[in-house]
Parts: sequence; C-alpha cells; structure tokens
Amino acid sequence: MTIPIVMTSAGATPATPSALNAELIALAVASNPGLTANLPGTLIEDIASTDTAALVLIDAAQVETVNSMTPYGANLFELNQLGQIYGVQQGKGTNTAVYVVFSGTAGQVIGAGVIVSDGVYTYVTQAASIINSTGMSNTVYCVASQSGSWAVPANTVTIISSSVPPGVTLTVNNPNAGIPSSGVQDPGDYRSQVLNAGLSNPSGTPTAIKSALANVPGVIDSLISVKVAGYYNPDRFEVIVGGGDPTAIAGAIFNSCGDPNSLGASVMQVATVTTGTTTTIVTNLVTGFTTGESVVISGATGITGINGTWTITTVSGNPFAFTISYNSSGTYTGGGVVTVGSTGTIPRNVSVTVYDQPDSYVIPFVIPPQQPVLVQITWNTTSTNVVSNSAIQTLSTAPVQAYINGLGPGQPINIYELQYVFQQAVVALIPTPLLTHIAVQVTLNGVVTPPISDTGIILGDPEGYYYVSSTGVTTVRG
Repeated sequence: MTIPIVMTSAGATPATPSALNAELIALAVASNPGLTANLPGTLIEDIASTDTAALVLIDAAQVETVNSMTPYGANLFELNQLGQIYGVQQGKGTNTAVYVVFSGTAGQVIGAGVIVSDGVYTYVTQAASIINSTGMSNTVYCVASQSGSWAVPANTVTIISSSVPPGVTLTVNNPNAGIPSSGVQDPGDYRSQVLNAGLSNPSGTPTAIKSALANVPGVIDSLISVKVAGYYNPDRFEVIVGGGDPTAIAGAIFNSCGDPNSLGASVMQVATVTTGTTTTIVTNLVTGFTTGESVVISGATGITGINGTWTITTVSGNPFAFTISYNSSGTYTGGGVVTVGSTGTIPRNVSVTVYDQPDSYVIPFVIPPQQPVLVQITWNTTSTNVVSNSAIQTLSTAPVQAYINGLGPGQPINIYELQYVFQQAVVALIPTPLLTHIAVQVTLNGVVTPPISDTGIILGDPEGYYYVSSTGVTTVRG
C-alpha cells in the first residue's frame, strides 16, 4: 500500500484515520473478492483497526520528514545539520563566551572556526577577522565548544589551539572577562540564528562585499560603493570605501569577494588632449595634482609624444585637467593612462597584502576623494509678510547640507532636488505658491559648475563624495 503525500500551502498534511482505513479495506477487498470487514468483534475488523493505527503512525512520520526539509520546520537533528552548513554553532549566545584580540603579522587572516583556549576550556571564533596595520585584530567573539557555565577571567585565554602557519607570528588574549553561560539555548532561538545565516548574501556579490565592509569599525556606510570597472577586460569590481583601518577593510573584501582576481583599482584615463605651445590633458577623474608634481602618461595614441614622464607646469581651473610643457600638434586618437611618477598609481588607490597561508593576495580598493562644495541659493517671494534672508538661511542650511553630504561616491548633485529641499525647508515662512524665484549656484572643487546642458545634473568625480560645511550654504534674496 502506498500512502499518498498530500501537499497544501501549509506543507505536507496527514491523511485522516478514516481515509486510511477506507483505503486499506478497499485494497483488501480488491485482492480478496467477497471479503467482509464490517462485522464488530471479528478478527478481520480487529486486524483492520490495528493496521489503520500503524498507517496513521507511518503517515505521521512521512509528513514530519517532508516538512522537516526546511529551516522553518526542521527537527532538532536536521536543524543542527543546517546550522553546521551555515556556520552557526548551536549554543552561541548561551554557551560561555569570550571576546579575544589576536596580535601578529599585519594582513594575516583569522578565519571563523579558529580554536583558542585558556588551558582548560576551548572556544571557537564565530567570524573571520584580520590582523590590522596596527598589528592587532578587531575584537573577535568566541563561543565555548562545550556546554556549562564558568568564569573566564581577563587575560587567561592566551593559547591558540589551531595550527599557525610557519613563519607567522600570532598570539591571542582576552582583555576583558568572559561571559558565563546563561543556560541551554532555546531551540526557537537557535532556529532564528540558522534562518538569519541562511539569508546571508552569497560570497562574491556586490551586496556581500558591501555588507562585510559595513561591519568594519570606522567605515562610513554612505561611502561604500562597488562599481563595475569597465577599463579592464574582462570587467572587474572596483571597491570604493571611506573610513576604517586599511588592513581591516582588505580583510573584509578578501572574505567576501569570492575571487581576489575580480578586483581592480581606479584608473585615471586620458579623456581629451589640447595641443599648442603647451599641452593640456583632461582626465576622467579629479586629478588632485599640484604644479611641479611628476606624472607618467602611457598608452596614448595619435599624439604619442605625450607618453612619458612629465612635470606638471600648471593646474588649470578645471579640476580634471593639468598642463605639461610639451609643444605639440596633431590629433589625439584615444587611450592613455596617467599615474603619479613616484608610485606608479594614483593617490586614491590602496593595495594591502592579505596572508592566508600558504598564499598571499594583494587586495586593491579606492578611498573616495572629498570634493568641497559651496551652495548659494537666490530666492524671492510675493509674500506680504516680512521675511528676512537670515531666517531663510537658518531654515535651509541644515537640509541642504544633509542632502549634499548624504550623496554617495559618484552620485550627481541634482539642482531640482536642491530646489525641492529648499522649498520644504522654508515652507513655514514662505508657502510654496508664494515663491517666485529659486536659483541654485554650486561651486564644486573650487569651480562654479553649472548643470549639464538641458538637465539639472552636476557631475563631479565618479568616485568622489561631496562635503559642504554649515557655512558653505548661503542664501540671497533677489
């Protein structure tokens, strides 16, 4: 006899005893024509009732097994197996725990699952970390591998039980006392941990990299960006991040990027070349160069004479441009990369070597350059009430500042959005229908920058972020 699996929106559903009994009798009658099974007290009825009870148990086991194939309904054994797959140790948060700090070779990766000890009890690290450029890791949370409650005095967890690669200096210590167990972990609490772990983004995706960087102390969430760098073939990820320790950042990228070869640094490319008694180079990035600085140009075609090492003679009013003393003529046809002569790269690029024995990896990322901004808003109104410019400036400064400073790397400034922010800020003094004039002037990187023709968009450095101080927002009635 085959017991059917009845699936509903709630999962597998057990059959009723009467349905199982009817199916059993129907099969018995089909194989034994003339069989009578409805006589009370007969042997046949007794066997049918007993077999129906057995079928109910079998069906219940079948339903439980099917419904356990999910973290939402898994029995404790299967839930523990799922937890092992997701890297969630049962007892975390309730087993005795301790926070430790590793010291040693900068760039050394400390993986999740490293075992440390105080000589009596062992603890397991719950997340990956890395030795920062300071020679120390961030605080790492460890959970005891056995149940029970005990005191963990400060400075007692000093043994690394996992193997340490040859040539690597690595020590551990707990600066503070540990946390004794609060009792056996509730299965429901552990189920929530498993579900959350299962929802983690897969390694190698931009979202996974962003999530890992957001957990690095000091990193500013709004200054995290993962862009596709089309300069490379095939394309690579360009990771932009502001704030935080460089080695900790590299460790977070290494543990989440999937393939370090998929990462690329920022590239300053030649966009246009203006020739004459001197030559002006316009690039795709805000250069940040100064007069007298040495730069290298390579790979330009058409006017190949600009390739080589040059001393910048002037930095024009265009923050994307610089001039070299090359007297040239001809037509620039494409290509060209600019680097700083002394480094072979550009200042915004950072490369950190991460050690994961027996291998090492160079992890590149980009520190977004800050772009100073000044905003002047000229306004007027038909309101008959007395409205002072100082009151308007007081109301509008903070909202405008929040809008500008909240833009992430590479995002444009939208004049129409600034006008809307201004309207909303001053509506208590000037109802929107009474506003007759709003003109916004933006000074970006020291240059008054109008929007792109036929748009309200002002573009800055594609990898930079904006900053305006409270004194950088001014209003004028006119």
